[in-house]
Amino acid sequence: MPYNILSRLSAEGLLESCSIIVFHKGAIGDRKTIFGRDISKLTRSRIEHIGGESGYERLSAPIDSVIDIEANSATIFRRKMRIKRIYPRA
Repeated sequence: MPYNILSRLSAEGLLESCSIIVFHKGAIGDRKTIFGRDISKLTRSRIEHIGGESGYERLSAPIDSVIDIEANSATIFRRKMRIKRIYPRA
């Protein structure tokens, strides 16, 4: 589903104005924002983008880790999050 939305935005030329929030374990709050202008390649399994500490590193994120897609300050896609229930031990 996220790939279909991103490829449609890319075909219409609206990918530059969108932001993608992905799950990233090392980031603050376990979330990382990828801006559409930084995306260099989009495949069915990965989003390749430019970023990192220097700003010029080639990075990639799995498409399965996409949480939100926002364009023009409107949320286009939001992944349903599962809540893990922890029961007390008896």
